[in-house]
Amino acid sequence: MGKLLSMLEVESKKRGLARSGQTVDAKAAFALVRDMLYQRASTREPEAIIQEWRGTCSGKHYLLDQIFREEGLESRVIMCTHRFTEEATADLPPELREVVARGPVPDVHTYIRLNTEAGCMTVDATSPTKAASLGMTVNSVFESRNDMTLACSPIETYEVPEGRDPQEFKEELIEIFCGSQTDHRDRFMNGLSEWLSKYTS
Repeated sequence: MGKLLSMLEVESKKRGLARSGQTVDAKAAFALVRDMLYQRASTREPEAIIQEWRGTCSGKHYLLDQIFREEGLESRVIMCTHRFTEEATADLPPELREVVARGPVPDVHTYIRLNTEAGCMTVDATSPTKAASLGMTVNSVFESRNDMTLACSPIETYEVPEGRDPQEFKEELIEIFCGSQTDHRDRFMNGLSEWLSKYTS
């Protein structure tokens, strides 16, 4: 068992989320990370995500990517551009829908492509199980080779080049895609995070 998976197992047992004697594997790691609070941690380092038990699409998937790699699986972090539109945000609270009503909000989403013995699959652990009742996309099942549903509708997709820091890569994409709307996007994402953490904690 790799260092991060071991840390995740210890922390999950401390929080009463895994039984004593239960071994956490890559599949169980997905469920634990998915159900972490959707909220920015103090950093996006994998250790911080585990210790604080929270993360957004970036932090959660950077952690899962490292866990999968430690367990000998071929994993790649993927970024995609998308826009929060009125249609896509119909279930969000009025204050967030009002923002989108003034114009779509550009964003860059993070997820994983994982190569398993059964084949390649899309992994998206963004929204915790409790967020399903809020109308958010939640992936409840991890089945090798079966793609999960992405938390957005991608416009363009990018694989983070091997050796590149994924967060630096993401920030470059945000600067290019969001441009002058970057601050607008940040305010919207902060509001989304506050709303989700309030109703799923």
